[in-house]
Amino acid sequence: DRFSPMKEGRLTMGASEWEIFEGDTSRSRIKQVASGRFGVTAEYLANADEIQIKLAQGAKPGEGGELPGYKVVGKIAETRKATPGVGLISPPPHHDMYSIEDVAQLIRDLKNANPAARISVKLVARIGIGVIASGVTKGKADHLTISGMSGGTGAAKWTSIKHCGLPWEIGVAETHQTLVLNGLRDRVTVQTDGQIRTGRDVVMAALLGAEEVAMTTAPLIALGCIMMRKCHLNTCPVGVATQDPELRKKFTGQPEHLINYLFMVAEDVREIMASLGCRRFTELIGRTDLLRPSAHLKEHWKTADLDFTDLLRPAWTLQSMAADTEGSMFCCTPQDHELTHVLDRQLVLRAAPALENKSRVVVKDLAIKNVDRSVGGILSFEVTRRFGAQGLPDDTVHVKFKGPSGQSFGNFLAPGLTFELEGDANDYIGKGLSGGCLIVYKPGQSSFKGHEAILAGNAALYGATAGKSFMAGIAAERFAVRNSGATAVVEGVGDHGCEYMTRGLVVVLGSTGANFAAGMSGGLAYLLDIDRTSLNMESVLLESVDAEDCKVLLELVQEHVRVTGSTKAQELVSSWDNTVTRFTKVFPKEYKKALESMKSAPAGKNVSDDKPAIENNTKDLEDLRPNSVHEPHKKRGFHEYARKSMSYRPDKDRTMDWEEIYASQTKKSQQWHSWIQTQTARCMDCGTPTCHSPNQGGGGCPLGNRIPTWNQLVHEGEWKRALERLLDTNNFPEFTGTTCPAPCEEACVLGINESPVAIKSTELAIIEYGFSKGWIKPHPPQVRTRKRVCIIGSGPAGLAAAQQLNRAGHLVQILERADRGGGLLMYGIPSMKLAKTEKVLRRLQLLKDEGIEFKYNCEVGKDVSMAELCTQNDAVILATGATQCRDMRSTEGRHLKNIVQAMDFLTATQKTNLDAESGQSHIRHSSSRKSPPYDLQGARVVVIGGGDTAVDCVATAVRLGARSVLQFSRRDEAPKQRPSHTPWPCWADTYRVDYAHSEVKALHGRDPREYLVVTKHFKPSAEDPSRVGAVVAAQANTEGAALVEYPAELVVLAMGFTGPDKVVDPQGLLARDQNSNFKADYGEYVAENAPWKNLFACGDCRRGASLVVTAIAEGRDCAARVDSFIMGDTSLPRAAPLAANPTFFQLPKKGDAQPGLVKRFQRKKRQSQDVSEAFERGLLVEPILEEPEAEARAGRAAAPSARSEVAERGEKARASEDAPLVGVAGAAAASGAAAPAAPKWLLFGCAGLAVANVALLGTVVALLRAPRR
Repeated sequence: DRFSPMKEGRLTMGASEWEIFEGDTSRSRIKQVASGRFGVTAEYLANADEIQIKLAQGAKPGEGGELPGYKVVGKIAETRKATPGVGLISPPPHHDMYSIEDVAQLIRDLKNANPAARISVKLVARIGIGVIASGVTKGKADHLTISGMSGGTGAAKWTSIKHCGLPWEIGVAETHQTLVLNGLRDRVTVQTDGQIRTGRDVVMAALLGAEEVAMTTAPLIALGCIMMRKCHLNTCPVGVATQDPELRKKFTGQPEHLINYLFMVAEDVREIMASLGCRRFTELIGRTDLLRPSAHLKEHWKTADLDFTDLLRPAWTLQSMAADTEGSMFCCTPQDHELTHVLDRQLVLRAAPALENKSRVVVKDLAIKNVDRSVGGILSFEVTRRFGAQGLPDDTVHVKFKGPSGQSFGNFLAPGLTFELEGDANDYIGKGLSGGCLIVYKPGQSSFKGHEAILAGNAALYGATAGKSFMAGIAAERFAVRNSGATAVVEGVGDHGCEYMTRGLVVVLGSTGANFAAGMSGGLAYLLDIDRTSLNMESVLLESVDAEDCKVLLELVQEHVRVTGSTKAQELVSSWDNTVTRFTKVFPKEYKKALESMKSAPAGKNVSDDKPAIENNTKDLEDLRPNSVHEPHKKRGFHEYARKSMSYRPDKDRTMDWEEIYASQTKKSQQWHSWIQTQTARCMDCGTPTCHSPNQGGGGCPLGNRIPTWNQLVHEGEWKRALERLLDTNNFPEFTGTTCPAPCEEACVLGINESPVAIKSTELAIIEYGFSKGWIKPHPPQVRTRKRVCIIGSGPAGLAAAQQLNRAGHLVQILERADRGGGLLMYGIPSMKLAKTEKVLRRLQLLKDEGIEFKYNCEVGKDVSMAELCTQNDAVILATGATQCRDMRSTEGRHLKNIVQAMDFLTATQKTNLDAESGQSHIRHSSSRKSPPYDLQGARVVVIGGGDTAVDCVATAVRLGARSVLQFSRRDEAPKQRPSHTPWPCWADTYRVDYAHSEVKALHGRDPREYLVVTKHFKPSAEDPSRVGAVVAAQANTEGAALVEYPAELVVLAMGFTGPDKVVDPQGLLARDQNSNFKADYGEYVAENAPWKNLFACGDCRRGASLVVTAIAEGRDCAARVDSFIMGDTSLPRAAPLAANPTFFQLPKKGDAQPGLVKRFQRKKRQSQDVSEAFERGLLVEPILEEPEAEARAGRAAAPSARSEVAERGEKARASEDAPLVGVAGAAAASGAAAPAAPKWLLFGCAGLAVANVALLGTVVALLRAPRR
C-alpha cells in the first residue's frame, strides 16, 4: 500500500536499492487535482501535505487531457479508476469552474477534504495573470504556482506547445506587483516553475517575487533521466517514466543523487546571496532593484528596443490600493479558511462512536442551510485517516438532513457514510463521491411532484469514483461528468449528462438534455423512453436490455423506491414487464471492445506470456529474445528483440586467407531482410538522439549521420530513401560501416543498460544493398566553374573533400605519393578488415568517373613544390594524414634489424598481396625494393602498442604464419563494465576483444595481450647479432620490477603517430602545434603562417590521428569552406558542429545588415519547389552563376595580392582548355549560337543613371567649394 508507513530496511527500486527508515511511505506529499479528477478519492486527498489545483499548465492552458487506451493498463487503470484498454478524456476546466467563485468553492472542498493540507492553485504565465492570481488569493488559496511556457514531457498538442503561455519571469513579476497593489501578498506563497535548474535561476525567481521554485527536469536527470522525450509512449529505456515492470527494473536512481544536486543548487544560491549582501532568502523576494538588463541586449537589433522598466519596477514603489501601505513582500499571514464552526464539526462529534469502534450512528433531522458548504468533507477525512480507502461498513453513519443544502453537499463522501437530504441540493452535490451513499428527495410538505422538479444543481457527481446516489428528482446540467465508478439513479438530467464517463452505472428514469454521453468511454447508462436526438452518438452504441440488465435495473429501481419513496419509480416497478421494454442501454464503443477482449484473453494464447523452458531458467531472459523475426514491431523492439550485429567467419577459417572477416550473406534472402529490419526495430527514435552528434567524451557520430531516420526507413522497407539519407551526410558508408569502431553505438541510449542498436551493421547493409541494386552511380557535375583545387593525399579526408568540391563543379586533382589511391584505406588497413577490390578500388573508380583526377607516385616536396601548387590552383588542401610514427630511438637495441614500424609492415604486406592479386608481382617499383615482404613462417612476433593499428598488425602476423604473437600495452586491463570516468554517452573504456585477439586465442589458446608492460631494451639474436632476438620488458608502475625476456624474431612498433612528416613542408613554413600537426582553426581550416592564402589543412594532419569517420567529416567541412573561399558563397553542407564554427555564432552588432532575416511585411510568398538534381548530388542549391559574376565573387573572396597572382597564372594555364562554360552566355557559346544581347531598355536605363550620377557629383563638388557666409 503506497499510503501505509514502511518498516526500516532496504527497498528495491528498479536496479537499485534504497535505504528505508521507520515510518517512510511511498506517497507523494503533493497531490495534483486536475479538472477531470482522474482517480481523486478521499484517501488520495487525505494523504497529502499539499493539494494543487491544476487550473492551467504552461503547455495546455484551458485544455483537457487525453490518455490513449493502450496506456491505460495495470496500475494506471487501477489508480485512475478506469477500465484497462479504455481511453481517458478529462474535461476542460470550464466544466466545473466557470468563474473565480467556482475556484474558491473547489479550494474550500479540498480544504475540507484535508484540513491539514496546503491548497495550491497552478496558473499559467500570461498577460493579466496578476488579476487572476488576486482573485484566487481572495478565494482562500494558500499557494500559487506560476507556470512558464517551457517544461513538461512534450505530450501536449504541438499547437499548444508552440503558441501557449509566456516566460515565467513575466508572470511572476506581474503576479507579485498585483498582489502587493491589492494588499494580498502577505496571504499567499508564490511559486514558479519552468526549466529552473541552477542557483541563478532560483535567485532570479526570488528577485522577481517568488518564495518557492518547482524543479522537475534537472532532478529527473539527476535520478537517471536521459531526456529521450518519449514519456508518452511508455517505453522509457531507463525506467523513469514507464509503467512496464521490465523497463522499471532498469531504473538506477538513488535519493542521494537528488540530495547532492539540491545541495549544490543551494550552495550556488548562498554564494549569490552573499554577493548581493543578503542574509536570508526572504530578503531577496521582490528586490527587482538588484536586477539590470544585460548590456549585450543593446548590441542586437532584435533586442535593442526592449523596455524592462515595468517588469523590473519594485513593487513597494507602486501606489497600493490597500489601506496597509507597509505590506509584506512575502507570505507571513496564513489564510483563514473559516473551518472552526462549520457543520462538519458537529458531525465529527456525533459520529465519534463510529470513528472509535465502528458503532452504528444515526442522526435524524439535522437542519441544514444553503450557506453550509462542503458538508461531509471533514467527516470523510476523519474516516479515511483512520480506516483508509475501505472506510466503514455500509450505512455505519446515517445522517438525515432537512432543508436546502449548500454547494458540494457530500463531497468526497467516504465509504460507510450515508447522507439523506429532504430538500434540494445546490451545485456539485456528490463531487468526488468516494464510496458513500447520497439520497435526495423533495420535502414532505411540498405539493409539487418530485420527478418534475430540479432537486440537484449543476455538476452533480462530478468526478465520482465509488458509492451510490439516489435522487428522486431532476439533476441539472453536467450530471455525472467524469463518473468513474459510482452508481446513480435519477429521474431526469439536463444537458451534457454522463460526459467523459469512464466507469460506473447511471439509470435515468426521465428525460435527458442535449449532448448526452459526449466523450463517454466507459461505464453503462440506461435511459427510459430515449430521445435519440439528445444523444451524442460519436463514442457510444445503443442496445436493448437483456435479461442480466433487467435484473440489475429492477434491483436499482426497487432500492430507489425504498430509500426515496419516489412515486414515479413505484409506478415503474408496478408495471415492470412493460417498463423494462422502454429502457435503452447506452454502451460506449471502447468499453464494449475492452470487455470482449477480456473475455477472449484466456482462450487465446499470447506468445509473449509463455514462460521459458525449465532448462533455460538459469539463463538471462534477455538471451532468450529473438534477434530476427518476420515483420518486427518498432515501438517495443528495443525491449523484445536482442542485438545481433554483422557476424564474423569462424576464427580459424579466416586466418587461412586475406578475405574480409565478415560472413557473407545474400542481400536478396528474406532471412537477411528480416534480420536487418529486426535490428532497426530496436532503434527507439529518441526525441533527443545522442548517437548522431559527437560529444566531448568520444561518443556519437562525428559525421552527424541521421541514424534514427534511416533506421526507420529500413524498418519500413524504404531502402532507397534510407540510402539517400545516409549519403546526405556520409560520402563513403562502405568504409565507415567496415572500419569504424562505431562511437555512435557507444552513445546509443540502449547502451546505458543493455546492448546498443547495431548501427554499424545497418549502415553497411544500406550501402551494400544500394550497390547490389545499381543505385550507386557516378554523378559528374553538370556545370564546371573552371576553378582548380589540388588535394594532397588520397586518404578519407582527401577523398571526401574531393568528392564534395567536384560536386560543386570545381576541377579537382588528387596527388598521392603511393602507387595506388586510398592512402590509409589502401595500405594502412589490411584486406581482411577492408576489402580493397570490392570496396576501395570500387569507390576510387566511381570518383574517377565523376571527373576527379588522380596522380600517383607524386610526392609534394620532392616531385613538386607547395609554392607551385598554390600558384597554379585556386585552392590547395593538405590531407596527408598523420604519417610520422612514434619511435623508440632512445631505447637500447633500437638499431637492430627486424624492428619495424607498423605502417611499414602493413604497407609492405598489403602491397605484396595487391600486386599478386592484380598480376603485378613480377613488376617491382623502386618503393617495393625498400619494403620487401616479411616471411614470418614459424617466427615469434611482438607488437608494441594497444590501438587499432596494433590489432591489425597482430592479425597480419597470424596470416603470415607466425608461431606466436604478443601485444604489449602500457595500460592495465580495462574493466568489463563501463567505468565511472567514461559515463554514457562517452566512449566506454571497457574490455574489448577485437577480431585479431579472438583469432590468436583460437590458434594459440590465449589472448595475445600483455598488460602493464614497459619495454626496457631490445636484445640481439644469438644467431645473428644484427637482428633482434628478444624484447626485455618489465611491469609498469612497479619499482624494482623484475625484467622479463620475450623472444622475438620480429618487433612491430605500433605506438601511434605524431603528425605529418616534414617532406611536404621541408622548409618549415607552416605553423605546427605542440603535437607537430599543422595549425588550422577547426571550422576554418586555413593553414596558419602559410605564405599562400589559399592553403588549407584538414584531417589527421591537422588534428592528429583519429578515426576514418572523423577524417571524412573534416574533409566534407573543409570542402565547404574552400568552396566559400573560391566562390564567395557555398552550396555545400557543413559537417562540423556549429559550436565549433565561430562564424556561425558571432552575434551581429547593432545596425549590421541581417541577410538571413527579413521583416515580416517585406517577405514574399515562396512557391514550394521540387527536389532539384543538384540536391540529389549533395548540394543545397543549384550552382548556376554567370561567369563574370563568378569571377568577381571569387576575386573578392581572396586577398588582393594572392588572388591577382592566382588569377593571372590560372587564366594563362587554362587558356587552351575545353572545360564547359557556366551560365546562359556559356551555354550559347558552347552550342555555337551568339550570346544574347542585352535589351535596349536596360541599356538606355543604365546610360540615364550614369548621367544622373555625374550631374549629382558635380553639384556636390560645387557646394563643397562654395565659400561659407
